Amino acid sequence: MANDDKVNEIFGRCKEVASVAADKATVAIDSASANVSAGIREMREESAASSRTDDGTYARDGEARAATEAGECVLSGELSVSGAADDAAWIPVKHSAGEVVKGCVHKRIDGFKSGLQNKKLLITAGTMALVWLALTILPAIGLNSAPVESLSFLTFARGGLSGGVPGLIGGLIGKGLIAYFVTLLIVGGISGDSIVSNVRSFAAKFSGQKWDAASISPLLGGGGAALFVYNFLAGTSTIMNCMVGVVAFLIAARALANRAGCVRQVVAAAFAKEGRADSGLVTHVMAGWAGGFALGVVLSIFGGYTCYIAGFLLLAAGAVLMVTVQKQAGGVPA
Repeated sequence: MANDDKVNEIFGRCKEVASVAADKATVAIDSASANVSAGIREMREESAASSRTDDGTYARDGEARAATEAGECVLSGELSVSGAADDAAWIPVKHSAGEVVKGCVHKRIDGFKSGLQNKKLLITAGTMALVWLALTILPAIGLNSAPVESLSFLTFARGGLSGGVPGLIGGLIGKGLIAYFVTLLIVGGISGDSIVSNVRSFAAKFSGQKWDAASISPLLGGGGAALFVYNFLAGTSTIMNCMVGVVAFLIAARALANRAGCVRQVVAAAFAKEGRADSGLVTHVMAGWAGGFALGVVLSIFGGYTCYIAGFLLLAAGAVLMVTVQKQAGGVPA
């Protein structure tokens, strides 16, 4: 009986310790949840305040805003430099493609440094990193249920786990793209309405257009380049990794609608002649760039390195058409 009493006493103490630990864990979780919620609320409030114009109104996503200087950041590291207006035939170009790439890299580095000092952005990044870590460990220990699979698909958790060293590097960049998109959603830089509007604007680029070799060639070039980039980010282009392609498409469609971003500046600089680039040509390349990511998601059904092969074929076809047009017209295709 004495032994039974000791056993009961030990179990009683263990129960008390477990109860206290559970209470403390509950308080800690509630506190962390409150901090994250407060951080997200503050991020939204700051984003709304930063989007206020001089007349007291708020600028919607996609609307041009007067910038104090070229390269004003909507979010740390995000270039929002607008190109020429829709009715402008030419885009002024003051720098070479190499100089534009260098400037964009510096902007990204500066944005990353600023992000390290922003607790709210760090909370978002840290939360996503923990989610990715959990979704990587769970399948390894045999917990690979349907919810885990679904969350892995939505968060691009398997990015960087295939394709060797290039796939690792591309996956890390792809995860950064996913985190960037999620942050934009949180701070209100992108809304559901703006996503729908951007996709409609993208679709409008292909409806009611007169297509010939001069307009198709830049589409093929932009699409081929996007397929290469998508396969690099995905490691291997499978359905489980295609979410990075979906996000890349939405960001590219946003840049196409806003006539902004590093890629557009690089394209304009690459095709510039005598300090200016054809606005129509740049728009067609950017439409192809966005469409290439959408095509990459579809081609992910076949898996492997299909997008690399398709990208090469599109780039080759676009280059041949462009050279043909240049020989016939004696200039850059419009």
